[in-house]
Amino acid sequence: MALNIDPPGGTFPASGGNATFSIINLTDARLAFKVKTSNNDHYRVSPVYGFVEKSSKTNLQIIRLEGPPRVDKFVIQWAEVPDEETDAKAPFQAGA
Repeated sequence: MALNIDPPGGTFPASGGNATFSIINLTDARLAFKVKTSNNDHYRVSPVYGFVEKSSKTNLQIIRLEGPPRVDKFVIQWAEVPDEETDAKAPFQAGA
């Protein structure tokens, strides 16, 4: 696998909370990423789009707002990008 997430999962109380995760690039290629969630009403993610340099890592902040308890999911999509790419959204747009 090209990316690891540390810690690999998380639990948030319905009353709200936040956590920081590391997105770890295990490859020798620069990667762009996009974070998706099944519950945009109760979660805030920063950054939603970003880059992880070769054999490096970056932090991901997830905030859970107060709301009814439910099982939610997060997906991190990634794509290999050239070193000169400056727009982290570009690889995930239609036709890319």
